[in-house]
Amino acid sequence: MGITAIDWPLTTFLMKRITFLALASTVLGLSYLTLALYKKTPHQVGKQPLILTSAAINQALPPANLVNIFGTRLDDQRLRHGKVVLVFTLTSCKPCDQENEFLSTVISNRKDVSFFYVIPMGVKADVLREAQEKYALETFFDEGSMLAKELEVYQVPLKVFLQDGVIKKTWVEATVTAQRQSDFKAWLSNL
Repeated sequence: MGITAIDWPLTTFLMKRITFLALASTVLGLSYLTLALYKKTPHQVGKQPLILTSAAINQALPPANLVNIFGTRLDDQRLRHGKVVLVFTLTSCKPCDQENEFLSTVISNRKDVSFFYVIPMGVKADVLREAQEKYALETFFDEGSMLAKELEVYQVPLKVFLQDGVIKKTWVEATVTAQRQSDFKAWLSNL
């Protein structure tokens, strides 16, 4: 007994449906696998990443591998002693440019606080050259995006305040509105 003319459209429909479901399952499975492998970078295996939320406050800054345009690594001790503000930025980001303009006006009178720009991605030589032309602050490239991955930096600009290597405050948005600028100035003057 074979397939009759009446059964043929139903069989074709079911075969198409099964093929579609198999393809969709394969795509979802590969996507999941890709994301799982991305999350398991060597520096994160065996521990939870530090997320820049209130849970990150009072946590030690993870090890950093930051290098400047001359190839010199930022001494980790400079991040672990005193007051430091890391500003994660990109040279192609308009809010980052506005952040730079604002910061350059307010930090000049605070010599007791070290401010560093950190560029988490891009072609190192190109972005550091652009940053040198645009930014007044010392700028470093996060090699391998290790610090950005560890802190889960997914947007810029983002500021992190450290006191003796411990995260004390974070700002996850650009300081571009009058209210945010006023709040940051008040925080800096009371620091």
